[in-house]
Formats: sequence, C-alpha cells, structure tokens
Amino acid sequence: MKRRLALLVVLAVPLAADEIHLKGGGRLTGEIVEQTAESITVDIGAGRMTVRMSTVVRIDKSASPLSEYRTRAAALGDQDVEGWRELARWASNQGLGTQAREAYQHVTAVVPDDAEANRGLGLVQQDGRWMTEEESFTARGFVKFEGDWMNPGEKQAILAERQAAAAAEAQELAALAQADQAAAQEREAQEAAEEDDFWDDSLPELGEPVYWGGYGYTPTLWPVQPTQQPARPAGGRR
Repeated sequence: MKRRLALLVVLAVPLAADEIHLKGGGRLTGEIVEQTAESITVDIGAGRMTVRMSTVVRIDKSASPLSEYRTRAAALGDQDVEGWRELARWASNQGLGTQAREAYQHVTAVVPDDAEANRGLGLVQQDGRWMTEEESFTARGFVKFEGDWMNPGEKQAILAERQAAAAAEAQELAALAQADQAAAQEREAQEAAEEDDFWDDSLPELGEPVYWGGYGYTPTLWPVQPTQQPARPAGGRR
C-alpha cells in the first residue's frame, strides 16, 4: 500500500511526453498526469483521457508537440507579441488547435487589432471591429434559417414556397378522396340495380294449386307450378 501511495505522489506531477499504445491498435500521445495500478490519465492537449492499465500494451517515452509547446510557452513573456505569434503558428501546424488559440489570445491581449491573431481566433472584421462570424451576419441583417445564413426575404420566399406546395398537396389529396367517394357511390348504385333485376316484382302469379281426388282413398295434389315467386328477403338483399 505504501509503495502504491508513493507511486501516486510521484506520478501526479506531469511527466515527459509519452506515447501510450493500447490493445486493438489505438494509442494516445501526450503527457501522463496520473498513473495507478488500475488506470492512467493522459493530457492530450485538448483535454485529458483516462484508460485502464489492462488496455495498455506499452508506454514509449518520447517528446511530443504538446510538451514542446508548454516548454516554449513557459519561456515567453506576456508582452512578447512576436514570440506568441510564432508559437501560435507552430502549434497550428502541429495540430494543436487549443494551444494555437491560447497563443493568439496572448497576442490580442497586447495588440487587440492584430489581424493574424484575430483571424486565428476565428473572428472576422466588420465595420472596423473584430467579431464572430455569427455577430457579423447579424450586424448585416442576415438571419439563420435551418443552419444557413440568408436575408429575411429569402427566408420568407422559402416559407411561402413550402406553404404553396403544402396547399397544392392538400388539394390533390382532397380531389383523390372525392374521386374515391364517387366511385364507391357508383358501385353501390350498380349493385342495387343488379339486385332489383333479380327480384323482379312484375312476374305474373300462377294461381292457386288444384287438387284431384283420383281413384284412391286420399286426395291427391295435382302437380302445378308455384303460385308466386319467392318472397324478397328483409332489407332487399339476397
């Protein structure tokens, strides 16, 4: 336990830049800020990442751009505009975006209107002032609509076009529904006509059946046709 605590104390201080190789082929490059038997935390420049030691294959000691940036930044004074500008360029070329912005902020702290530094911070010049891109569009009267900047007239035109398309679609759907209803009514009328033809009330009645006694002891029914057609079922359908 004492040995583990000692290790924590020593490794809590930032070490030289290392490259941590992980299982599966991944790797982290930065500065180890904490390491225990269970995990290791690495400052990669844009933030810190912690991984389990069980996933670490090996650790290679090597200099990293982040380590060099910190070394160079520590040697610069707050008023060294050219030094911070040069360091910002170098950090940008090394892919250290966070550190590049940090260096450019040192430049604008001394020279607020420095064009290179302001552009490096993602600012644009509008009416003699440096501002964010969003502030620039707003100052020029643009509005943001569905992720794009445009003037209000363009936005209204898009909305009007969509409204017209929706109205046309609704009208088309209404026409289709009306056509379906008319077709259904026509089918019902045709079925009713066919049913009336089957149950024709104009057929003549055939009269009452005639009985003949014949020669036997019981009356005999003389074979005749039915006196009338079958009765129409209730509701008028078969």
